[in-house]
Amino acid sequence: MASPTTPDVLFCTDTFWDDVGERIVAIDPTIEVVRLIGDDQITQGDLDRITISFVTPDAYPTRIHQFIGATLRCPNLRWFQLAFAGTDSPAFQKLMERGVTLTNASGAAATDIAQTVMMYLLALSRDLPRLARAQADRRWAPEYFPSLHGKRLGIVGYGAIGAEVARLGDALGMHPIGLRRTPRGDEGIEIWTNDRFHDLLGWADAIVVTAPLTDETRNMFDADAFERMREGAWFVNVGRGAVVDEAALIAALADGPLAGAGLDVFDTEPLPTDSILWELPNVIITPHNSGDTELTDARAVEIIIENFRRHTVGEPLRNVVS
Repeated sequence: MASPTTPDVLFCTDTFWDDVGERIVAIDPTIEVVRLIGDDQITQGDLDRITISFVTPDAYPTRIHQFIGATLRCPNLRWFQLAFAGTDSPAFQKLMERGVTLTNASGAAATDIAQTVMMYLLALSRDLPRLARAQADRRWAPEYFPSLHGKRLGIVGYGAIGAEVARLGDALGMHPIGLRRTPRGDEGIEIWTNDRFHDLLGWADAIVVTAPLTDETRNMFDADAFERMREGAWFVNVGRGAVVDEAALIAALADGPLAGAGLDVFDTEPLPTDSILWELPNVIITPHNSGDTELTDARAVEIIIENFRRHTVGEPLRNVVS
């Protein structure tokens, strides 16, 4: 972090500064700012001055690449704050290798993503895709459907999102069990360690993936994993697309054992128009926006401002990525 005698220079968007710049100055009146104004290029002289960079929700999607590209060219950057949770981008790894402190907004989208997960599970259990097709054809096509009450919910990657998925699943009468590398003991539900991954697959009626992309999780859902899942199980992925072998997923949806899937993330995004996933009748696809609400953005901004306050008074930052 910057020396207490040296004013920090913040890099942010013009929109963020217009909205909350007064709050930033109230926390640190000595702060200097370099703003990304529209699509303008930042001069190298300004890039050399920047010590802090905040990539905020308003930068996504139109200016995100420009903003991160400029941040990478800041030789004196000490701290980079993200407005989202995912940190698997090679750009972020490069900054961390340079000694830049990286913090994210983990938890900002947890409520909204978990609600989207419940939307998938409710829609899949009631075969909403079939009902939508029947409605489009003006066909009256009733049928019995399974209840989520009493179903077993396996959550792979038990962080802020996973905890909210468990809470909502429990409210619907489901029985959640989470999977994480190191249980803390305060999760409030039963937690299994990662070495019981295969046990969880065979136990659950629904698997929800909220895990980040790491060397350990890449392609963890391969053909063997899907074969271990229960006949008629549902699969939901709101983590990262590369956690799943898409060819194996397609086979599991077309030929069993999966009854259906709710997918928000994909190995290639946007999902190519020729992907078979678009055509499968038991798949619900959303365009990587399961947490995109105005409340998520507001929570992310509050996390950023709170971390700036902590930085200014010398308190430990939250959500430091290691």
